[in-house]
Amino acid sequence: MQLSRGQKLPVRELIPNGSVFITIDYYPTDIDIAAFSLDKDRKIKDDRYTILFSNQQSPDNSITLNLQTGKAIFTIDIDRLPTTIERIIFTATHDIHAIGKAKKLDVSVGQQAAIYNAKEGLTTEKAVMMIELYRYHDTWRLGAIGQGFDGGLAALITHFGGEIASPTSTSTSPPSPSSSPTPPGLNLNKITLEQKQSISLTKTTPTFGEIKVNLNWSRGSSARKGFFGKISSNKAIDLDLGCLYVLKNGEKSVVQALGKRFGDLNKKPYIKLLGDDRTGDIDSGETLLINGKFFDEIERIAIFAYIYDGVPNWNETNGVVTLTVPDQPPLEVRMTEGHNNRTMCGIALIDNVNGQMKVSRLVEYFKDHEEFANSVHIFLKWVGARKD
Repeated sequence: MQLSRGQKLPVRELIPNGSVFITIDYYPTDIDIAAFSLDKDRKIKDDRYTILFSNQQSPDNSITLNLQTGKAIFTIDIDRLPTTIERIIFTATHDIHAIGKAKKLDVSVGQQAAIYNAKEGLTTEKAVMMIELYRYHDTWRLGAIGQGFDGGLAALITHFGGEIASPTSTSTSPPSPSSSPTPPGLNLNKITLEQKQSISLTKTTPTFGEIKVNLNWSRGSSARKGFFGKISSNKAIDLDLGCLYVLKNGEKSVVQALGKRFGDLNKKPYIKLLGDDRTGDIDSGETLLINGKFFDEIERIAIFAYIYDGVPNWNETNGVVTLTVPDQPPLEVRMTEGHNNRTMCGIALIDNVNGQMKVSRLVEYFKDHEEFANSVHIFLKWVGARKD
């Protein structure tokens, strides 16, 4: 069933029993997806029931979020929700660009029992309320809202009467989740690691879940602009993301497009590179996934970027790497100290320190892979390779 804006119908007509699954497929991948649990006054009563990248499950697990690259899957046990929750509104926001310009923003309910194109009819809005689940007498109903307004995620939280937490300190590990029923607010902060800075992340669940390392950059300074205003040029810099790794059993190697060593997510090395952006035109850049279920088998991961084709010009790439770990504030590393006579940039180290994830900023430049690998004590035998 294709939903239209304003349409409403009983949830149990779509999903006769069990939990309700709401899946949002979106592109580009830096759109923020959230679910706001509201009271009868359409306000946030308990921040713990606002589900987003920094809070992926409610305290009673009646609402959970499985956040993947370009996909958000919500599981809602409507029979276990607190009686104070009258509705749940599912939203999409972007702090810079209009949501209506997104290439994809599709909502499906259950096994595609209902489908809704959430960006249809939007113009300049940076936030959209896509659909809602709401109580109607003794039943739950589904409504397609499709209404937006200017302002990003922070503005949306304020609209619903929520509070935003103060910035997280970068000198220590993020605090453990509080058992208090009234936490200080929702953490929307991205931590930017500065020179030689490290931060340790502790598991908040039995595993770290799916860890995403994303590299994005600008191609240069020519006249053409693409989707979301990204600057591109005819002389593109082919900037590639990759990593060196060492497993606990001593196995070590590289994951990169060069030599088509894309890795594997579900078996060793538990790291996978998702494709290769040869042009810089893909707005989501390049992404490495790390299967956090097997983090205990990983000793060290060394993240790097290298210029495969084009004249080295790091100062014009505006490169930024974002590390996203479920239930943790995103970590950013900006590649700001460019050396234009070198094609390799060592960006960050991810170390397993007694089960904790220690992330350290490097941003150091090298002449080739071997020089970088030796600097982080991952000694390999190197041979020449190409992507073609």
